Amino acid sequence: MNERGNLLVFLILGFLGIALIPPIILAVFPPAKILFQAIMIFVLYSLVRGYMGSGILTIIITAILVWLLVFKYTYIFASVYVMQMLLMVGFTSVIMWGVGTSVRKH
Repeated sequence: MNERGNLLVFLILGFLGIALIPPIILAVFPPAKILFQAIMIFVLYSLVRGYMGSGILTIIITAILVWLLVFKYTYIFASVYVMQMLLMVGFTSVIMWGVGTSVRKH
């Protein structure tokens, strides 16, 4: 068997398994869903405010994003958000590892 092909299959299955965890938790524990929605409202507002500043347009765009991402497609957005956070932490750790090894060489 091709070992690289098996590794790719295991990685894809692992990512799918991790992507299924947030919707399961949100469906089983209703307080977790409410907590996730509250956190995401603040995250989206701060993200939009950081790009656009304070104003009425910020509130309108935030309201549209909150309705779509937090209330309408909660389970999909939870999976995507968790996967994005995991990939971001993984990518950051690779950068820190590279900087650390390059500093120790010299």
